[in-house]
Amino acid sequence: MTRVIIADDHVIFRQGLLNLLKSAPDLSVVGEVGGGVETLDLILREKPDIAILDISMPGLDGFEILQKIQSMGISTKVIFLTMHNETLTARRALQLKASGYVLKDNAFEDLLYAVKAVSAGGTFISPSVSERLLKASSEEGKEAHILTIREREVLKLIASGFTNKQIAVQLFISVKTVETHRTNIMQKLDVHTTADLVRYAIKTGILEK
Repeated sequence: MTRVIIADDHVIFRQGLLNLLKSAPDLSVVGEVGGGVETLDLILREKPDIAILDISMPGLDGFEILQKIQSMGISTKVIFLTMHNETLTARRALQLKASGYVLKDNAFEDLLYAVKAVSAGGTFISPSVSERLLKASSEEGKEAHILTIREREVLKLIASGFTNKQIAVQLFISVKTVETHRTNIMQKLDVHTTADLVRYAIKTGILEK
């Protein structure tokens, strides 16, 4: 029997989920709450197999809760149930090692499949989100190949907050060469500010390499 909790601050929606999960013979809902702090308390008390969490909740958000239980060594797996269909939000959830990402628009079609997959040791991402992530990764991969190895090095240092002079020292090149690389990078990526470069570096994972 898989033990599950539900955390969502919309009472009517939460009740619908409760009824859905209770219809599954191999699931046991051991608690339901509406706030982030209460959710963390419930997880610590019940240590369920799976926690189904909204990302946006009062008190603590879903990401904060996931990070806290991971830091405590609690083995509860997390399925995010959310309205957020943006690629960056979904990617953040996966970076934090969430086991599932289900859109609320598809909750009553996908949630039982998600719970079953996670219970079996797998992961589940709503198909529309998965397609968007794959498309973004493909596009980013193409963009990354536009830059030379040296340009990627310069971009990483720019995104890390180094000045042109500091980058020149780090890479043993002149400041003028750094400026040329910066100009070329911006032209290739069709961006116009340092903030745009930082966002690109974060989006493509260059800072993590």
